[in-house]
Amino acid sequence: MAEIVKYRSVSIAVYPWKHPSGREYWRFKAHDKHVTRSTLKAAKAEALRVAQQTYRGQLDLDELTPEQNAAMKRMIDADPTCKHVDEYLVWLAKRAPKKNVGEAIDEFLNAKEANKGSSPHNIRTLKRHLSALDRSAILSNIALPAIPGSPRTRRNVQAAWVTFFRWCRDRDYLPYGDRTVVERLEKPIVTRGIPATWEPEELRVLLANVRPAYLPWLALAAFGGLRTEEVCPDKKSAKSPLAWEDVIFDRDLIIVRPETAKTGHRRVIPLCASLRSILEPLRASGNIGPHLPPSCPPCGGKQAETTRLGLVVGGWRRNALRHSFISYRAAQVGLSQTAMEAGNSEAEARRSYNDAKGKDEAEAWFSVVLGKAGEH
Repeated sequence: MAEIVKYRSVSIAVYPWKHPSGREYWRFKAHDKHVTRSTLKAAKAEALRVAQQTYRGQLDLDELTPEQNAAMKRMIDADPTCKHVDEYLVWLAKRAPKKNVGEAIDEFLNAKEANKGSSPHNIRTLKRHLSALDRSAILSNIALPAIPGSPRTRRNVQAAWVTFFRWCRDRDYLPYGDRTVVERLEKPIVTRGIPATWEPEELRVLLANVRPAYLPWLALAAFGGLRTEEVCPDKKSAKSPLAWEDVIFDRDLIIVRPETAKTGHRRVIPLCASLRSILEPLRASGNIGPHLPPSCPPCGGKQAETTRLGLVVGGWRRNALRHSFISYRAAQVGLSQTAMEAGNSEAEARRSYNDAKGKDEAEAWFSVVLGKAGEH
């Protein structure tokens, strides 16, 4: 039964929730996200804090200094309706030093580089999306260029711009509290299609033709939903890839460590019979995967592994191995459990990965075993 936490006109329902592991928690929803605590007391205390913050706005009035309170009183006495606040913010912005877009981008990317964590991919993406902005323009006067490409591409570029402009606003390069020029753009409408997946027969062909060095990667993606960067990270990445010590053969489990997982959160994946039959003979070998993603061509003019495999199945389908795992696994245990194993939220798994496979299709997928090269 839910407990109601109230602060003036704001009410928050705190309710019991059972984790798939069987442990019981308390949670509530705040700003479209679920907040979970181990005890009712802790959950109600946090809910009260959120309710107070919601009622007062993002500024906690109780934390203002006496000088700030006195200044606010003078402002309200002079302008009771606060209708001149926006004019004041514009005036204040004009007094601030003019920041060049190029300088701001360089500062932003340097800050992101210093905190990039284990993967360089996000930095490369931001740099590519920000390259469309006019580096010679003054930040507060910039005219945004049109964004070419599909709605999904335009939305991704726009999201990178929003991140950058909010960062500038937080450093007083733009008016505080003002919606940035990017945030006022209309978001492109993205229609999500059915995710690309492989059929069991196609998986047999892939397993029979993959290079030995990439066999564990392909099997782990198909039968465990592991991301490429968790098995074969970029050589410039500091990410710790999956190791043989993480595959617990005597318990039929795979432990994805926080330093391996893309999300930074540990997760546990069952080691199905087909995956075990492929990995167990390889356990005495070195690394599970090369320190080169299968989509990157090696030196010597050789094709990338995904390009090479695509030639035997009519073209490579990007992310289809992970899409397939989530779609087939969801037919077995449901989308909630599958999302935990794959390291996604259930909502994201439903939006981006689930192709509503049947139980018979799932059984066929997880029964695929390693064949010989040339078997189709």
